[in-house]
Amino acid sequence: MDIRKILVNVEADKDCTHLIDKAIRLAEGSGAKVELFRCCFNASLRNSYLFDKEALLKAEHSFLHKAEAELEEIAERFKALNIDIDFDVCWARHHAEYIVRKILRYQPDIVLHQIEQHTRLGHYLFDQADWHLIRECPVPLLLVKKKAWSDGGHIAASVDPFHECDSPAALDRLILDQASRLAQTVEGDLKVLHSFNVLPHSAIFDEHLVTDFEGMQRKVRLEHVEALNRLLDEYGLSVESASVTLKESEPHDAMLEYVDEAHIDVLVMGVVARGLIDRLLIGSTVERILDKLHADLMVVKPESFVCSYIE
Repeated sequence: MDIRKILVNVEADKDCTHLIDKAIRLAEGSGAKVELFRCCFNASLRNSYLFDKEALLKAEHSFLHKAEAELEEIAERFKALNIDIDFDVCWARHHAEYIVRKILRYQPDIVLHQIEQHTRLGHYLFDQADWHLIRECPVPLLLVKKKAWSDGGHIAASVDPFHECDSPAALDRLILDQASRLAQTVEGDLKVLHSFNVLPHSAIFDEHLVTDFEGMQRKVRLEHVEALNRLLDEYGLSVESASVTLKESEPHDAMLEYVDEAHIDVLVMGVVARGLIDRLLIGSTVERILDKLHADLMVVKPESFVCSYIE
């Protein structure tokens, strides 16, 4: 599972220092080719030439030329390190859609995308580009924050043998494989996190279970330990391994706590398609942790995922 092609989404008017530093580190560690991409659009420019299409095309061309010049300047850092580098720009109003279309054409092994702080409900009400990209990106997506990686590189795979999808084991193996590949590329270490929640006393309505609540807890805990050991066995790991951590709490709380405790640089987790009502009422784990997470986040989708832009 080598990284051969990396796509880096470089947005205008943003400090992309950490984004580029991480792209360089991945490229140096993997020998991959890198392509810088920018989707451009300016509503003011378009509105200024509503009745002059020829002038509008010239203005758009000038705008794109400036974007190319900016990407070319960034590309010089890669060339100085003998990294195979290219860049591409396009003009489109809906950035997230055209980033996904670029991904489908270029077929990278990983996409780097810098994220900003979100409003609490903004991703529901306004369909922000970040959330659209998270939902539709068909390859591993590394959501980059403005924080440098440590020299060693601590990569954590968040697994759950009880994923609510058709093949939970397959998704967990994909998460572990991607996390392992990333750890090898940055010459870092791989860690594994699994969190689970034993139902609180108030959630149990069976009077027989209530009388043996501690026994029920032990049973649930044992089920999770056995499932995790089965998953990790082929990787030479177990719940007894120093690099494996189990936490008995809600997944989003456990992840946030663990990232800080273990000084994680990148947390790798799977995302499973859910209905709109579920997202509105509950919110996905990604949505709950993204803004609070003190690390970059890589999201991985099941192999069965089909991007809605594939015709």
